[in-house]
Amino acid sequence: MSSSANRPRKLGVAAGGGPLPLAVADAARAAGREVFIVGVKGAAGPDIERYPHGWVRVGAMGRFLKLFKQNGCEDVVIIGPMTRPTLRDIVPDFRGLLLLPRFIKRMKTGDDALLRGVVEFLEENGIRVVGAETILPSLLASTGLLSKAVPTPSQEADIDAAIAAARKIGALDIGQGAVVCRGHVLALEDIKGTDAMLGRVAAMPPEGRGSEIARDGVLVKLPKPAQERRVDLPTIGVRTVERAAAAGLAGIAVESGGAIVADAEGVARKADELGLFVLGFPHARTLGVKP
Repeated sequence: MSSSANRPRKLGVAAGGGPLPLAVADAARAAGREVFIVGVKGAAGPDIERYPHGWVRVGAMGRFLKLFKQNGCEDVVIIGPMTRPTLRDIVPDFRGLLLLPRFIKRMKTGDDALLRGVVEFLEENGIRVVGAETILPSLLASTGLLSKAVPTPSQEADIDAAIAAARKIGALDIGQGAVVCRGHVLALEDIKGTDAMLGRVAAMPPEGRGSEIARDGVLVKLPKPAQERRVDLPTIGVRTVERAAAAGLAGIAVESGGAIVADAEGVARKADELGLFVLGFPHARTLGVKP
């Protein structure tokens, strides 16, 4: 058998913002894989430049594909947040111009449809898209508590209500999260993301939500029912814990195996410092199945 048949497949990383693109790249390199990163301008940070890399603007789909192809990438991970583009943000190259009608149609449907379009485009051109957890399995949320704090029975009921609310908006490809306090849905995630949703909750009158003195209410994030799970899994990190605390929430719950926890140790430390719980619940709970 030839040496090329034995070598690990070269990994491309389509990088949005945050620490996850480099965490995936580092894990791949530690496993003996070559890595090339394509940073999305306006989202990825300059730290990707410690790897072989290139930059692409939103809409330049021809260059996006060419960078991966020219650099021998066989698998690609799409990872890291980026602001959903508006039509004014998109500056297509020739290939992007040809694809623009397809992507405009998907943009009208929702984020997951748009990302599925990117996945289809890469795979139509011979590049396999893989989930970040296949490179770094520890990213996936596990079942159980990450924190010392434990949800109360009323907060468990809020988790179930938030799961139901998140599933409804997820079925419409709108968002992945909901905030519920004392049985009332306070906020639903939209294209502005989780931070903006938590900011809206923090700005609400204090009598309708928890506070730093008397924490109450929960943030739940879970995949959309028809989610393309190789890209854009719900993600929480230290900043999510900080924003949830600022909104007076008692805790955060995510679907185990269906959400990414960026820096789980840091999330646990910050949750314990601020007195919040962080819980991973099994997929069966999203379907209303009791253990």
